[in-house]
Amino acid sequence: MKISLHWLNDYVDLKDYFAKPKDLADLLTGAGIEVENIDNQNEKYRGVVVGQVIELGQHPDADRLTLCQVDVGDGQNRQIVCGAKNHRQGDKVVVALPGAVLPGDFAIKLSKIRGVESQGMMCSETELGIKDEAEGILILGEDAPVGTHFSEFYGFNDVIFELSVTPNRADCLSHFGLARELGAILNRQVMLPSVTLTKESGQVKEFAELTVNDSELCPRYCGRGVSGVQVGPSPAWLKRRLEAVGMDTINNVVDITNFVMMELGQPLHAFDAGTISGGKIIVDRSQSGEKFITLDGTELELTGRELMIRDAQRPVALAGVVGGLNSGVTDNTQRLFLESAHFLPQTVRQTSRHFGIETDSGYRFARGTDPDGVLFAMNRACSLFQEICGGTVTEDFYDHYPEPSEPVAITLSQSYLQERLGYEADMKLFTEWMTRLGCTVEVFNKKDNIYQVTPPPYRWDLALGVDLVEEYARLNGYDKIPETTPPLVNSPSPHSTGYLNERVVVRHLKSQGYHQAINYGFLHDKFQQPLMFNNSVSEVSTRASALYGRLGFDVSEQPVRVKNPLSEETNVMRSLLLPGLIKNLLHNYRHGMGRGRLFEVGYAFSRLAEQYKHNHHLALVAWGQAEGLWDKPGDRPVVFDLKSAVENLLKGLHSQTWQWRPLREEDLPPFLHPGQSVGLFFEGRTVGFMGALHPELVHEFKLRNDCAVAEFNLESLMRGQPRTPKVKKISKFPGVERDLAFLVPSHVSAGDMVREIQKVAGSLLQEVSVFDVYQGSELPDGHSSIAFKLLYQDDKGTLQEEQLSDLQSKVIGHIKSKLQVEVR
Repeated sequence: MKISLHWLNDYVDLKDYFAKPKDLADLLTGAGIEVENIDNQNEKYRGVVVGQVIELGQHPDADRLTLCQVDVGDGQNRQIVCGAKNHRQGDKVVVALPGAVLPGDFAIKLSKIRGVESQGMMCSETELGIKDEAEGILILGEDAPVGTHFSEFYGFNDVIFELSVTPNRADCLSHFGLARELGAILNRQVMLPSVTLTKESGQVKEFAELTVNDSELCPRYCGRGVSGVQVGPSPAWLKRRLEAVGMDTINNVVDITNFVMMELGQPLHAFDAGTISGGKIIVDRSQSGEKFITLDGTELELTGRELMIRDAQRPVALAGVVGGLNSGVTDNTQRLFLESAHFLPQTVRQTSRHFGIETDSGYRFARGTDPDGVLFAMNRACSLFQEICGGTVTEDFYDHYPEPSEPVAITLSQSYLQERLGYEADMKLFTEWMTRLGCTVEVFNKKDNIYQVTPPPYRWDLALGVDLVEEYARLNGYDKIPETTPPLVNSPSPHSTGYLNERVVVRHLKSQGYHQAINYGFLHDKFQQPLMFNNSVSEVSTRASALYGRLGFDVSEQPVRVKNPLSEETNVMRSLLLPGLIKNLLHNYRHGMGRGRLFEVGYAFSRLAEQYKHNHHLALVAWGQAEGLWDKPGDRPVVFDLKSAVENLLKGLHSQTWQWRPLREEDLPPFLHPGQSVGLFFEGRTVGFMGALHPELVHEFKLRNDCAVAEFNLESLMRGQPRTPKVKKISKFPGVERDLAFLVPSHVSAGDMVREIQKVAGSLLQEVSVFDVYQGSELPDGHSSIAFKLLYQDDKGTLQEEQLSDLQSKVIGHIKSKLQVEVR
């Protein structure tokens, strides 16, 4: 935000800082209002003066250039070559002499233009940094004194501060508000701007009848009529004030409302009363689907949540954000209805964010304005209308304020203040600082030094005792806080088990080439719900919700909805982590990442009646295979890579009793491949699932690479952690491998066979794994060939062939009788 030093001086005496603006900037920064830049306009226009064109002729070698003799007040005319066409003999112009440096580091020097020497430059408003665009050079009025420095004549002898105001200090978003702050810091008197209403006639209801239907979103609304207005250019002083702080000038009516906003921090809006249909102003919410055209011609479709200013037929303003094209002030406007209101910051902020509209008024309303300053700001603008536009204001006005703000006292003791400051506090000085800030201070309990402080209404950020502690430290000077070593009140607490478990999981997965994703806990329901339930957002069945319960998750029938979402894309809390990871997959794939490995550890959210829950989950997604490797991993489905990563994690956690089990059709999430999906059965319960992405989704997402996903209930998976690893002495005797192949019916899984083999083979069997699965026409229908590799080893001696034969026979006999399979 830009602030003018001379403008500030209208309300608090700062003349002693005109020559040393850096000191004032340091004072503000030290008080918590950071000054990011100082623009000293005196320095910016050195060597730029008012000149007069004495002679005007044609350049001898260029048809489009003129050759001028210009008087700059030093008794010697300057020859200047100019390319503009809007000047004539006798005009007063702005001349940049050699040695001057214009905005943008444009240095002026003696030069030859088409063979003719030019001893300076006649400047346009663009070259002077006044406007972004200008036609021709700047022509001054006849009263401009030749030889005067441009900054002095044009009022550019000001100092402009660029401030970074923190969100809690909305009271400093104006010149008077900052002057009030400086008055407190410097202990100087602050003067309110004058309000003089000399012409009052007529009734405000002749301009519009006011109805406020939503006092919650609009706690206060003031309105007044102004007739006989002459719309035209603003006077020079008003233009300079607005231009100095970076605001465009439009016409005297709009400029006055902007001036009062920059002066007092209260946004105003002037309606052309002649365009108000039915003579009514209604403050109410919008109607879903209706259209609204803003002042710049942009058409918006309203949602039904916005607060609108309406007339009898249509919306005429988006409350606190922007006015409507159908009611704006034009050159033909003669009667005004002036609005000054206090809108709830949350509703203005949400509306601005939803439509992507940023305005100076919306910026202030979103941070909070002073409800008690609404009426004064309206009358200040009316006073300026009379002075500048020749208007007559109505005798009465509207002031809808059903529940005036009540100041809330804050109780604070000296011991509380000192405990949080860390040093001894002077309560006399505390009382003085609070009084300067506009607070009322009373001694509540003299014996215990307890005070009751009532902040002014414009300091809504002062609500707790700690806020007053901050004010004391800020105004007393942060540099006065003594340097001390903070006492160690308590021993550092150890990390929680959940945090330590999460770190173990993250370390294991990163070591396998997986990258950790950290997503928001919010999602769009139109992405999450169809993905998880394979139906519309509103048609989630109890049966579909119970599906995830059987897989080890708490997933409610409806997602947890966010009351005030940042946007429509973040309107629900995530029920699983996978929808967010799938969005990561799609984003990376569409940006050329044909292979990736991602995981996320985080919370998923559910709701049962009025009870909300969050559970710790682990989700993984893998797509694509590396190319050009000697073992041709591209021939292997990526779901097996994902399976290996999960199994390595389980082994790293020293888990013993887990197994993969095929998912039944009724337990299959709709985004998983029906033939390539399993559940993880862990210590007596199902704790998650893994599988390839459903072919229909692969087609819908236009993915050409193999994709697999997994999600687990991390709390169930980590139950009993950390586990003590079981250590076994390495045998010094050799192991022996044997292969077995079986003809297996489709209802028997390889996992079932592995478990039976382990059961019958006993302690001599060290490892068993599937190394081949074959299905072909020469095999009976509904059968496949599954081959296993078995590793036998004894800790006490070398295994003999006879022992091995007996073991193999025993395994074969048991498997054949137990599972009804045949040996191949």
